[in-house]
Amino acid sequence: MQQAPRGLTLLMQYQVLARKWRPQNFHELVGQEHVSRTLTNALQSGRVAHAFLFSGPRGSGKTTTARILAKALNCHGGKPGEPCGTCVACVEIAAGNCMDVLEIDAASNTGVDNVRQLIEQARYNPARDRNKVFIIDEVHMLSSSAFAALLKTLEEPPEHVIFIMATTEYHKIPATILSRCQQYSFKLIQYPLIMERLRSICEAEGIQISNAALEQVVFSSGGSMRDAMSALDQVIAFSGSQVHDEDVASLLGLVEPKILSRTVRAIAQGNLAVILNEIKDLAEAGQDLNNFCRRLSGQFRNLMVLKAGIDDPGLLGIPGSLLPELREQAEFFSKEDLLRLFDSFQKIETAMKYSTQVRFQLEMGLIELSQIAKLRPLEDLIAELSARTEEEPVRSEVARPNKDVERKPVTPAAPANPPPAALKPQISVDPAEYSLLENSGALDSKSLLLKIADGVGREALESVLQGMGGARLQEDKVIIDPGTANEFFRKQVKENLPVITQAAAKILGKKVTVLLGELAASEPQGPQGIKPENRAPDEMDILEKAKREPIVKSFIDVFPGRVKAEKIDQ
Repeated sequence: MQQAPRGLTLLMQYQVLARKWRPQNFHELVGQEHVSRTLTNALQSGRVAHAFLFSGPRGSGKTTTARILAKALNCHGGKPGEPCGTCVACVEIAAGNCMDVLEIDAASNTGVDNVRQLIEQARYNPARDRNKVFIIDEVHMLSSSAFAALLKTLEEPPEHVIFIMATTEYHKIPATILSRCQQYSFKLIQYPLIMERLRSICEAEGIQISNAALEQVVFSSGGSMRDAMSALDQVIAFSGSQVHDEDVASLLGLVEPKILSRTVRAIAQGNLAVILNEIKDLAEAGQDLNNFCRRLSGQFRNLMVLKAGIDDPGLLGIPGSLLPELREQAEFFSKEDLLRLFDSFQKIETAMKYSTQVRFQLEMGLIELSQIAKLRPLEDLIAELSARTEEEPVRSEVARPNKDVERKPVTPAAPANPPPAALKPQISVDPAEYSLLENSGALDSKSLLLKIADGVGREALESVLQGMGGARLQEDKVIIDPGTANEFFRKQVKENLPVITQAAAKILGKKVTVLLGELAASEPQGPQGIKPENRAPDEMDILEKAKREPIVKSFIDVFPGRVKAEKIDQ
């Protein structure tokens, strides 16, 4: 007889980790102590039900527990609740070929005829062991007629018959079935417990793997022990006994934490170059951009959880070693920012599902997010408006020409009673800035532009302004020449005109209006296209008086825009 090649023999003998390291006793079950303790006590006291229903997520140990319970019921040599694992019944049940323990897959045996065959088999006594055990996996797949046929037998089975049913969809089980079973709810296994189990398996198998790499395997499982073991099996098959960190991320299609961290920081800082480069690297590496978007969305969800004061790694779904970095990222955003960003992520994910250019959709979406992150909270604007309202009356009374108000010279050395021509209105500005106002006409356009750029207080906007052609002061207007700046930088200036206006007013010591070169030619017009000089005199007087009101002036400073007069019918 010809022998099979040695390599083929080894291949056939290999068992995956999930089967090789399947728990064989109740005390080996991980993360389901409430189930194992209850079943052990029931077996030791002899209070064993005739029907059990195990429900819970995949990979949580339902089928494994059913086999352990079957061994405990039929073991020939162990103590009650503690199968020996060596007798013929324990060995055959563990191998899945015991005549008195029948495992049925309800997904492929859904009809009433299949259930009738099961009921017929239940009538006969066990071939060798004490009990005949039926393990029905994915029982929710049975049809309504099959459930109806099972009811009577399930309620009053023969004394030697025990039903153990397992399901991942508890809500699909009819209430009439539920009322006839003892119900046990399995839960997702905590990450530290999976980590501990995988670490012991790697040590026993002689696999060298770092904690960081093992953490990625654990947290890719979503709380399923079977998924974690399958992922570890795949990693070992790829890397051998020496597992490298970068192999885990590329093999399992994971997004490395450092990539998520760099992207989050780039969004917070509005760094478009970093955002685009990260997406380019992911696309060139063949990564799933939809998966990257989901992971990034989860990252912002975790930042909100931290903002809420919760730092449990299990709830966050991350290793504890990543907590310090995540806390640092959370400081970049307010709760309102994170809510807006998360809402925008849902829109990006939806758009990517139906887009023919997934990469472009993601790039434009993240660029938009970087702009959303810069929005100022409404509470800050209201507080600023309130503060200006309190200060404005004093300034406006001093600045408004009024013969009843004593005018004071700007310089202390001025005479006590100067002639009227020498009087100047008092402006809240220090002498150096006032000197700049007096000599602004002598400044060249580039110097004036650099002064204003230096005063905006935003590094990115300062760089944009420095790239403009120049600036000139024309009465109460500062006109910025865009020079050779492209449309993107011009748009940045237009969107930030309020900030630039505030900086220019502070530098020049008076209220000014900032215009971009192409905007200067189109002066604001009045309502319905009427130029200001063409308005009726009484309309202009009312509008100008309204603008001089302290509360209106402070509101215009915070929310720049056109003010127009409208007639209200009495």
